[in-house]
Amino acid sequence: MVLDLQDALYIATLLFALLTAVFGILVLNTLFRNKLKELFSDKKFFIFFLLATGYALFALGELTWYLILTVFEQTPSAGMPDFYWVTGALFMLVSFVALSKTLYRSYGQPSKILPLIIIGPLLVIAVLLYVSTAISESVESGGVFLAYFYPLMTSLILIFSTNLLIYFKHLDRFEVNLVYLFFANIGFLGGDLLYTYWGASGLLGILSNVFYVFAYGLSAFVFLMLLLKFYHHSLEKNLR
Repeated sequence: MVLDLQDALYIATLLFALLTAVFGILVLNTLFRNKLKELFSDKKFFIFFLLATGYALFALGELTWYLILTVFEQTPSAGMPDFYWVTGALFMLVSFVALSKTLYRSYGQPSKILPLIIIGPLLVIAVLLYVSTAISESVESGGVFLAYFYPLMTSLILIFSTNLLIYFKHLDRFEVNLVYLFFANIGFLGGDLLYTYWGASGLLGILSNVFYVFAYGLSAFVFLMLLLKFYHHSLEKNLR
């Protein structure tokens, strides 16, 4: 029964990862249409491009891992899935750093981000300590690096995406949907932390998949909403 639930959750994870990848790629395609270029400054275009690319690549890593597992019937070692995950995570982090920088330069309010400056480093330290105690000593060197890399990256992504909440009232009609990515990032961090422990001990697999279903589900929802808003904008412009 437990195994069936874990399998069902993993299938749901794959489904939402597929939707995230598809909607993310469609957002990228839509961004390059001439009718939408006028919506964004160069900085905003850069941010949306990196966000869509990052989440799509991250989702492709999940799908590639599953394909290798089913086609070759072996647990994938560091390879193509990790290339997608690592590249996607870097794109995501750069996009949220750029967005945070843009929001801060536009609206300031240093007092609002002071708690984040204090809590952020504490979260990173807590994640590193957790991973140090969770990973198996038998893990190969490359596996140890990735075991640290993923939780560290998702914690940094979460920290910088917090600015979406801090400056929520200043977000435009396209940016406001990005707030859901903050909660998706909580899911990715929770899933990564539990998976790190699960990979070493064989426990908590179900809860890890719950976090990933939540994270990919919200990511897919965000890019779907962006697509709908882009479509409505194009429709309104054609009717003028």
